[in-house]
Order: sequence, then C-alpha cells, then structure tokens
Amino acid sequence: MSAWTNFRDLLQYLAWIAMALTLCSTFSRTIIRLRLFAATSNILAIISSTAIGFWPNVIQNAVQLPMNIYRIREARRQVEKLRAAPVTGVHSGWLHPYARESTLFAGQVLFRKGDLGDRLYYLEAGSILFDEINVEIHAGTLFGEIAFFTRDGRRTQTAIATSECRLLSIDGDQLKQLYFQNPEFGWYLIQLIAQRLTAPNHRAP
Repeated sequence: MSAWTNFRDLLQYLAWIAMALTLCSTFSRTIIRLRLFAATSNILAIISSTAIGFWPNVIQNAVQLPMNIYRIREARRQVEKLRAAPVTGVHSGWLHPYARESTLFAGQVLFRKGDLGDRLYYLEAGSILFDEINVEIHAGTLFGEIAFFTRDGRRTQTAIATSECRLLSIDGDQLKQLYFQNPEFGWYLIQLIAQRLTAPNHRAP
C-alpha cells in the first residue's frame, strides 16, 4: 500500500511539474525556450496520464510533442541562418517572389531628394549615383530603405542612373511581409541600416 501511495504521489508531482512548465511556456518571451518548456511538459504529462489511464490527455500531448520538437529544431535552424546572414551582400532571390522589375537609361532620375519613399530597390545591373553626396553604387546593392524608417518617409538623396540599369523593387507592405517571413533578409536589413546610419557621408536614401 505504501509503494502504491508513493507511486501515486510521484505521478501527482509529475502532473504539477507539467502544469508549471506549461505556465512557464505561456510567459516565455523566446520561441526556443517556450517550445522547450512545452515539450518537457508534454513528456511529463504523457507519463503521468498513461499511468492513471487518462487517455485523452495522453493523446493530446502525444500530438503536441512532435510538433514542439519540430518547432525547436526549426527555430534553431533560423538562428544558424541569422549567424550566417551576409553583412555586405543581399540575395536577389529574397526579393524575386515579391518584386517588380524595371529599367533605367543613363541619365534618368529614379527619385529626387524630398520625394515620398514608397519603394525599396535592389540594383541587379548598372550603376546609380546619389547626387548630393557623390556616391555611386553598383550591381548587388540594396537601397532606398532609409525612407521607410524616417518620420516623414521622404528621400534623403537624388538617385540618377549613370548607366543602363535593371532594378527590382518592393513597396512598404511587401517589405514588411518579407521582413517577417525571411529572418535572413530582416537581419541583413537591420545591419544595412545600422551601417548607413553610422556612416552618414556614404548613406544611400
């Protein structure tokens, strides 16, 4: 009888720990920690519920456990991708599913200082001069992001094509969608803005 009482007490402790871990996952601010709490809670709940024959709870946690494990692995892969995200380059493949293609001829103005900044640009080919600071950019450069993060949303420079150019561009809503759906792009964008804000003499608009 004493052994059964001890076993029953152990199951009760496991159930309380599982509940506490579930509450911890609710208040966790990081995805990986949240999923770790949830997965551990699933394991303990499966053990305690199986022992007492509470099968609906067993089934529920058995379904949730592999999903939590999958989300943990997925989150860790995203972290590794962020660590490997480029500091000085951007992949045009990030933009292609959202982007509109356009071309410019040499001497054509893409936008002027003070214009409303409603699109982010990626230069696929050619070169563009920012007239006020006399800085020229070349293929593989993302630009036009600063206007999305200023109070008035205006261009800070005038962009003039110095050769025939091929561009990809996305609007503000597409930028937000890409930022949240592609962590590599989001991390790159943060790095790019930080670099340009700390080097104002070379900042693109």
